[in-house]
Amino acid sequence: MQSLDCRACAARVHVAKYSPAHTSIQWTDSARAACHEIAAARDLDPAAYVMRCAALDCTVDEAVSEGKLRATMRVEPSVRPLASEDTVTAAR
Repeated sequence: MQSLDCRACAARVHVAKYSPAHTSIQWTDSARAACHEIAAARDLDPAAYVMRCAALDCTVDEAVSEGKLRATMRVEPSVRPLASEDTVTAAR
């Protein structure tokens, strides 16, 4: 993940860009506190959960187009498929 500052509010988040449609963002408490869109939503409802920030989306897209944010490859762990005789039990 790479650090990126939102151009609208300067909130610093960690971003991973996997494809044009897939972006992963990790918010810190200080970034949530700085975000104008989160603040506006919380003014309406203190328990609001904001799924995304349009200003940050624009910042990410601009950083990618300017070459400041590079796309990375997401690697999924390899897992052996279950055989028909395998059983799965719940962890206790």
